[in-house]
Amino acid sequence: MKLYLYLFLLPVISLSAQNYTDYLGSGHSAGITVTASSSKTGPQGLQSLVNGKGLDDSLFDASRFLAQASFGAKIDYITQVKNMGFEPWINDQFTKPASLIRPKLDTIWNMLYNIYISNGIPEEDIYGPAAVHFNYAYWDNNLKNADLLRHRVAEALSEILVISYNSDLEGSAIALSSYYDMLLQNSFGNYKDLLMAVTKHPAMGYYLSHFQNRKTNVAENTRPDENYAREIMQLFTIGLVELNNDGTPKTDNQGNQIPTYDNEDIRQMAKIFTGFGASGVEPWVDWQINDTFYIDFYAAKKDIPMKMYNNWHEPGEKIILKQLTIPSGQSGMQDVDQAVDFLFNHPNTGPFISKKLIQRLVKSNPSPAYVDRVATVFNGGAGNPRGDMKALIKAILLDPEARTRAGMERPDAGILRPPFLRMLHLMRTLDLEQPQNRYLHNGYSIIEDVGQHVMASPTVFNFYPPDFAPIGEISDNGLVAPEFKLHNSSKSIRYLNSIFGTSFWGTAFWSWDGDYIPNPTVNYAHYISIADDVEKMLREADILYTHGQMTDQTKAIIRQALKDMYWNWNNNYEWKHYRAGLLIYLTMISPDYNILK
Repeated sequence: MKLYLYLFLLPVISLSAQNYTDYLGSGHSAGITVTASSSKTGPQGLQSLVNGKGLDDSLFDASRFLAQASFGAKIDYITQVKNMGFEPWINDQFTKPASLIRPKLDTIWNMLYNIYISNGIPEEDIYGPAAVHFNYAYWDNNLKNADLLRHRVAEALSEILVISYNSDLEGSAIALSSYYDMLLQNSFGNYKDLLMAVTKHPAMGYYLSHFQNRKTNVAENTRPDENYAREIMQLFTIGLVELNNDGTPKTDNQGNQIPTYDNEDIRQMAKIFTGFGASGVEPWVDWQINDTFYIDFYAAKKDIPMKMYNNWHEPGEKIILKQLTIPSGQSGMQDVDQAVDFLFNHPNTGPFISKKLIQRLVKSNPSPAYVDRVATVFNGGAGNPRGDMKALIKAILLDPEARTRAGMERPDAGILRPPFLRMLHLMRTLDLEQPQNRYLHNGYSIIEDVGQHVMASPTVFNFYPPDFAPIGEISDNGLVAPEFKLHNSSKSIRYLNSIFGTSFWGTAFWSWDGDYIPNPTVNYAHYISIADDVEKMLREADILYTHGQMTDQTKAIIRQALKDMYWNWNNNYEWKHYRAGLLIYLTMISPDYNILK
């Protein structure tokens, strides 16, 4: 929001209202008279100076930036980012070591295992580590970590390069955590390296069935599995139709979109991804096998890249998209390297991946110009290597369409916050208490309530297609709103109930091991300390959650509700606790919060 300070006004302030010693603004303006040494007219600057909007603008900007670049933060951290500046903060985040999930998983699982044994649970009845333990580790990490940007980018990548425990992977937290750590470790690297790491990861191999994918056997009438071959093109690199650099589809002379591949291209690509198998076996395996290619996923090591077994790799020439001929006589990994390199360098990959990441981090409907600017960076047009993730992240988060007032006011601005990110954002902004400093969320309750949790997509196509548009004004205007795919009457009501429970019941969330590790609770001491000052409560909510975009109408509704939450028939100030909970509840269910602009 633009702040006009006319000729660096020197205000003279006289107070005749209540004397606030904490700060000026956000409603603390009654009875204040302003005069200036300039005769320049125009009330906006004076109003902004007195009502606090001008003083908070930079905090609002920093809070909004962190809503895109992290899972959210408290006011002290928002203030640090405001003072540091956005690009310096990004540069600093690039230096933060990755807080990996697997070490956290091992610590939590070993702790729980010992607790189970000490409580007399037979070893044969102990199940894990499974997906719920991955969720424990994920939440415990993301409520404490310092590498905020890395985890935000990795979560976005997990919605593009999808595996899910909504599959047989549910039984292997090691595979899940190893895959997510691979995303973390490559978030600031190069997209080509990331694509290769995804291709070789056993969790992806199992999920998209190129683990133990075998060469053609004419006698048995078997052919290579085509699953990964299809998805690495459709979802991970080039998409379904040829694109201009700005993400818009190319058309032929008849105005028809041009497909990027056909069924024969899939069959040719499938030959590439044959021969992958286990690189090792789990420590408990006590049997021998002559050809380790036959080691199934259950017995295979799940945290090291798959190995190429050339005897099981499809021999012969392969023709990729009718453009690249991969010669016969190469090793399996040489074939894979050439195919991945070809897809990485395809002109579609830059705009395709750039637009997907913009949609995950900033807005649902980036303009073609925004996509073009970011894709140009992906392509190496800013003097960086092609696929440089650091340059790509900066291009997305620092683009004028993401950062400026003009960008916010575009008719295509905004995104419905993904429900999982809303829940995580809330927990990162509240003061939580847990006696052992362990924050173990089972995750499944979020899936039940709002239909989303990291690494729990129903299919490889993520929770929502990137081109989903609900019927009505959005689709009528040619816009998309992917997250609205999850926004139905049932999930909306369950979201309200979930936020109500957190706001008023005191328990932040539940693990499945609450009998051993107490569930974290919400400490409202800070909000209770300012509960007498409704305007200050509104200001903090606007900074933390709505980033300066809380409308006057929403403020009026919440203001009146907070004032009504009062009684004087006891001395324990219980009403202050409920007033705090009401502030959080009404803010979190408001459209001002749920639509991030």
